[in-house]
Amino acid sequence: MAERLALIAGSGALVPEVIAAARNRGYELRLLTLGRRRDLRDLNPVPFSLADPQSAVDAIRAFGATSFVMAGGVSISDIARERLARFFRGGGRADAVGDAGLSGLATDLARLTGARLVGVHEIAPELIAPEGLLAGPEPTDLQRDTAAYALSLARRAGALDLGQAVVVAGQRAIAAEDIAGTDALLARVRRFRRLGLSADGASPLVLAKCAKPNQPMFVDLPAIGPVTIARARRAGIGVIAVQAGATLLIQRARLMAAANTAGITILGLAAPND
Repeated sequence: MAERLALIAGSGALVPEVIAAARNRGYELRLLTLGRRRDLRDLNPVPFSLADPQSAVDAIRAFGATSFVMAGGVSISDIARERLARFFRGGGRADAVGDAGLSGLATDLARLTGARLVGVHEIAPELIAPEGLLAGPEPTDLQRDTAAYALSLARRAGALDLGQAVVVAGQRAIAAEDIAGTDALLARVRRFRRLGLSADGASPLVLAKCAKPNQPMFVDLPAIGPVTIARARRAGIGVIAVQAGATLLIQRARLMAAANTAGITILGLAAPND
């Protein structure tokens, strides 16, 4: 009997890749979407809202899912976070939870549905970044040193439950990701460059993405894709450093081709020591 997988889908190109990987591995699939996605309507998805998490619980149970996975981008307001915490924690007053707390709510969803929580890396392990030079030109020693430093700063920012990314120039932090995400971070860096605030060209601009300390592998792994490359190029980024073994490479072939064309180095580095 095929394993039944419920896929809770957010936005972005990661979702179709996870769907394809799940089908290739023989899963019987049921798709739940946060909002409507026209590109997935042929799969008869079950739309639901974070304001009504019970509908997701009911859909997963009705499907008889043996496991479920979460993939894609999700924007969650503080009001929605409070509602989720109140629902999963048994009613009453509940403060808004941060990104780290959301992983605990995912575990609560597994408890309520009886389905096993799995990560994207288990469904599509080919999307996980390996260690080493992944695309673009061979980095200089200075770029490698800056990349390692940037990754350590991204880890420290994650410890504050902010974002998973930072941009540095040499040994100076330029900007850190916040609730607005990586695209907004790169847009800020682009503005800083126009204002002459970010770097004088002597120090390489490096974008680093790293999982937060103690972050479980089943939710919100850092990710980059072709859109990241396009925005990084406009921001003047020369190197992208990602945590090997814990970063998703979305649309991998297109990502690598875009990085090679833009002359942006992508490095997979081991996780910094906490």
